[in-house]
Amino acid sequence: MSTPPQVILLDSNAYFRMARSIHPLLQETFGTSPRYSLFVLADLDDEYLTSSRLQNKFEWVTNTEYKQDRLAKRYEYRGKLRKQVENAFSFLSAYSKIHALNLAHEDLKALAIGFARGFPVVSDDAGLRKVAQAHHIECWSMVKLLKVMLVAGRIDIVLIRKLFEYLDYENDLPMAKKELRKLFKDYFGTDCSV
Repeated sequence: MSTPPQVILLDSNAYFRMARSIHPLLQETFGTSPRYSLFVLADLDDEYLTSSRLQNKFEWVTNTEYKQDRLAKRYEYRGKLRKQVENAFSFLSAYSKIHALNLAHEDLKALAIGFARGFPVVSDDAGLRKVAQAHHIECWSMVKLLKVMLVAGRIDIVLIRKLFEYLDYENDLPMAKKELRKLFKDYFGTDCSV
């Protein structure tokens, strides 16, 4: 019997930045040992529907093929896990407020699940990464996830370069160019194209 794939949760920004260029992003598992499976929370759609900024910037999100991709890979939590997530959310939210971090409810919930289940959460949000570090929650950058996907043969370097060129064009890089170029070089051993 094979082991289930390692769950990786994407915060909303990671999803919005990646899903248009790597499609379908969520439905395919990848890797062999370990195998990985990407998930988002249903809260991502709630965040999108209540934000005119997100709706204007990412109008493709409501297209049928993207909605189906998200519906197939929404991470659900029920029963005892729900209580654990609620408790984790409560103290992560309190920590965020004490440190004046303006974090999205949906992204804090992803961190709470990461805490409760030991799943990595993909986020380049500095505030979210600070909360994750303070509570020993594994938090991956988008660049790290792309490296894992590359090694697993899920994507190639050409697609990764095109993704960053697209994000640069959209003025939506996950971090400052100087930082991105260094991280890109560290992970891929070559220069970033932006």
